[in-house]
Amino acid sequence: MRYFLLSIVFLTGCNSTVTTLEKDTDLISTADKGYLLIGVETNRDLKSISISGPDNISLSHTDLNAGTNFILVDLSVGNYEINRITLDHWFRINLKDEENWQFTISSQSINYVGHLEIVNRGFFSTSARLELVNRSTEALEFMEDNFPTIYESKTLSYGGPGEDLFLEYLNSLRGAQ
Repeated sequence: MRYFLLSIVFLTGCNSTVTTLEKDTDLISTADKGYLLIGVETNRDLKSISISGPDNISLSHTDLNAGTNFILVDLSVGNYEINRITLDHWFRINLKDEENWQFTISSQSINYVGHLEIVNRGFFSTSARLELVNRSTEALEFMEDNFPTIYESKTLSYGGPGEDLFLEYLNSLRGAQ
């Protein structure tokens, strides 16, 4: 019985509960926080995206902003990794290629990490194409249209795999104003 209770305590301590931003109000006032902005594109039902790092979190379809395919949440600063995607009760994908699924949350900024594309080849197929794709112009439009106050007060930067020269250029223009 003691081991059972210890297991329950351990499992409930693994994932932090996050609240998706729904109002255009900047919630970050300390240097130890930043925003995670991720896009999701899938042709299957999304049950959860498990992310580990300073905050271990699980995102689901309920975290998507109404009418969009973006999730915006505040997280602790640090390095994170997407480690598992669950599409339904039967289809789970453990991600082992760490380099392509890592991202960074920087202090006091909106950290766009990419668009998670999950394309299943057929309804009963057990294979899917997974990719974290950089669509920074779509992320910029989403922030301008849905969270203009947060966008004006924070830097929109790319924290996913690879580089994004567009956002770097955009931020240099914003800084020159």
